[in-house]
Amino acid sequence: MCTGLDTVMKVILVCLCLVTYVTCKDCTLDDECSCTFDDGSGKVDLTSLGNTDDSPRFQDVLYSDEGYYYSYNPCGGFTEGDCQDAAVCVSNQDKSEQQQIGDASKAAFKWDDEQNNVIVAYTSGHGVLRLTTVNLKCDPSACTPTFEPEGEQGAGQFEMTMTTVCACAGMCDASGPTHCSGKSGSAGGLSGGSILLIAFFTILVIYLVAGVLFMKFKNQATGTDLIPNKSLWASIPGLVVTGNKFVISKVLRKPMSYDKI
Repeated sequence: MCTGLDTVMKVILVCLCLVTYVTCKDCTLDDECSCTFDDGSGKVDLTSLGNTDDSPRFQDVLYSDEGYYYSYNPCGGFTEGDCQDAAVCVSNQDKSEQQQIGDASKAAFKWDDEQNNVIVAYTSGHGVLRLTTVNLKCDPSACTPTFEPEGEQGAGQFEMTMTTVCACAGMCDASGPTHCSGKSGSAGGLSGGSILLIAFFTILVIYLVAGVLFMKFKNQATGTDLIPNKSLWASIPGLVVTGNKFVISKVLRKPMSYDKI
């Protein structure tokens, strides 16, 4: 009697399961500083980003649209004026008053499908509840985190963004980034091009110094004759001009031989 309806319902359930599998995931709270993705992709760990000396990692960051100052510590509480054991605190324009808008001990993590990032939310207060959400933007090159307050979005509701490699699944542990594309091994974050330039000019300096010393003491040269391979260096400007003219002639599609040049 209901075979057709049962088939339709099964199709709907299968589609819902597929959509859920593809788009829906969550980050389960481990502690107030970390959560683990339930799809097995890894862990978001903010432990290394928090100060441990009762001060905020980001202190008095101005949100110019309001003129208020926001302080945030991603892991662990801090004290600032009227804020005690706070995760997030806001100060008025002359910093004479503070309001706690997030308790360090009241953190919750959640995956946001729309923004495609993890959100950590903090609550504060009794009766009149205040809520602060921090969008954790994953950036594998953000070895040093950045913080941007976005002010009060509604009555008692605040929003801000922190961009960091530690918002990426499995890329940080309690000690810090396990690997970060903004770092480049022993080169301290230098790009490959920068390394090549440094190596080139280092070799050039060594070549010139060694060449000058050789010409001076071995060949008893003086003046411009001290320059090693002087004739080669003197010919370079002419070769550059010749090469540029040849390239230009090809671009303009004008027949031009080396004899005409």
